[in-house]
Amino acid sequence: MKRNLSTLLPAVAVLVAALIPWNQARAQAPPPDGPLAEHLKVLYKVTKFGPPAKGFAVLAPGTVLVIRKAGILGVPPANVAFGNSIYRDGELHPPTAGNRNIIGNVTRLFEVGERVYVQTVEVNLKSDSVTLFIVECDSCNGVNQQSSFKSMVSFEFAKGSLATADPAQIEKTIGEVLSIDTSSNGAQQPQPSSAPPQEQPPQRQPQQGQPQQGQPQQGQAQQPSEQPAPTRRPPTIQLGQTEDQVQAVLGQPDKIVNLGAKVIYVYGDLKVTFMNGKVADAQ
Repeated sequence: MKRNLSTLLPAVAVLVAALIPWNQARAQAPPPDGPLAEHLKVLYKVTKFGPPAKGFAVLAPGTVLVIRKAGILGVPPANVAFGNSIYRDGELHPPTAGNRNIIGNVTRLFEVGERVYVQTVEVNLKSDSVTLFIVECDSCNGVNQQSSFKSMVSFEFAKGSLATADPAQIEKTIGEVLSIDTSSNGAQQPQPSSAPPQEQPPQRQPQQGQPQQGQPQQGQAQQPSEQPAPTRRPPTIQLGQTEDQVQAVLGQPDKIVNLGAKVIYVYGDLKVTFMNGKVADAQ
């Protein structure tokens, strides 16, 4: 049976004409989470890190945040899984028991007031959530022994509300848990060691009767020159942890004594004893 092409051509033309405007509109439409995601990524500048095999190496520092609520659980840099804390209806929920089983035993709760870098910002309109991946800012916290534990905080909003939400309101909600650090200590970033020293302007000699710069005037109380560095609880180990888990917390030991089923790690004055690959004693 032969088909009459003259009757088919008009129908094809109508179909093509109908598809072209739809395709053009689809190509020109902005991504569903574009405006909010772009706003947050400008607000929370991410930090560029090097390979996290032995701790995060900061290549380009970004925004520093201050932890305002307790319940954020950190894991070592080498962990694949994150501890996921969820902020919902004004309350921060720590990771669930199932999440804890996945991330392992080597964890540390971040303390209120600690400072962290932003590693990633994710906006998910389907689940009405915003997630921030964070990493300890060891230099901001005045920590000598670097650990750079990492974590994630998910902010959940009412169903269907995130697509039309005011970015300022989302920023306010995030700030209840992770606020942007505006202090001088958090804003300062370490300078490369190869950078040439900056020239200091010549000091003017004070005139007779005028106090020298930096000296208190008569009747004015002298301000302390330095602020004490914030303290933080040292990393801890637990019975039953493996050798890899202990090394993730304390680093490489100064000495290893291998006695077969019994292995001793020596860290200065600390001796960690393993039996069959797990912590049995620490002295």
